[in-house]
Amino acid sequence: MDLAAIYAPIQDDLDRLTELLERELVTPDPFIGELVRHVLDTPGKMIRPALVCLSAQASGGAGVARLWIAAAVELIHVASLIHDDVIDEADTRRGAATVNVRWSNQIAVLLGDYLFARAFDLLSRVRDADVALALARASVEMSQAEIMQIKYGAEPHDDEEVYLRIIGGKTAHLFSAACRAGGLAAGNGPAAEALGRFGLEWGMAFQITDDALDLTSRAEALGKPIHSDIRGGKVTLPVIHALRRAAPADRVRLLALLRQGMQVDGQMEEVQQLLGRYQGVPYALEAAAAYSRRALAALSPLPASQARDSLRALTDFVVVRSR
Repeated sequence: MDLAAIYAPIQDDLDRLTELLERELVTPDPFIGELVRHVLDTPGKMIRPALVCLSAQASGGAGVARLWIAAAVELIHVASLIHDDVIDEADTRRGAATVNVRWSNQIAVLLGDYLFARAFDLLSRVRDADVALALARASVEMSQAEIMQIKYGAEPHDDEEVYLRIIGGKTAHLFSAACRAGGLAAGNGPAAEALGRFGLEWGMAFQITDDALDLTSRAEALGKPIHSDIRGGKVTLPVIHALRRAAPADRVRLLALLRQGMQVDGQMEEVQQLLGRYQGVPYALEAAAAYSRRALAALSPLPASQARDSLRALTDFVVVRSR
């Protein structure tokens, strides 16, 4: 099942969300308008806002609040990507030049701040204070995880627990908050708790798979240059597993290559050979599959509905996309 089929129960919501974002981000300043247009013209897969809407529908439905929440979640995510691109000195995102490359780092940082502010302006309209609290806490987790990633990214390591804490904060907590907020918007507390667990487990599966795709995918499929994570010093699960299992000589060589950033021809291929020798990518994908299975189990308390079926389908999609 592809995303179009998964999104079918909420396609009308996503269409209205696009209109809402256009309306909310309008500004009389032409330069800010140009920056906003760049963001709106390079949309991603809209997975986070889709999760808000699917979760709301699976919990019994919600009024306009679900769209405000969905828009806020997407703006928080986009703002974090813009800031990430500054930190990573990235050139492209979603097939287009990054804001930092097209304009400057200063503009990119301030645009990210602007989108964060607009997100919480939208959340201020939601009557349930727990919604804003959930997304505020997720934003705090994201910031803390970014700091951790920089701290531990200076040197390759084989600490899986550190990696899981980082991706939990950077990715999974926002997915969890999006799903939980959808349930809260529907006024269904028990469903919101189950959906929060689903989002956390699914988010872990999503990020582990994404990290594996950095080593195995194509740039046009990934939406950014391949090998950008490993060349940028990010320690991901395939690398951690290989470092833990490698024979002493292979471990020394892999550490040396990672520290050098694979800037010389043939070095990236050598890294991939070492990761393949110790089954780094298969190990990561099996870990992602285990998280996906736990995400599926978390949906069991929800009543049958098309939206729940779509959430269940996402537990397959998150791992199938790596094939």
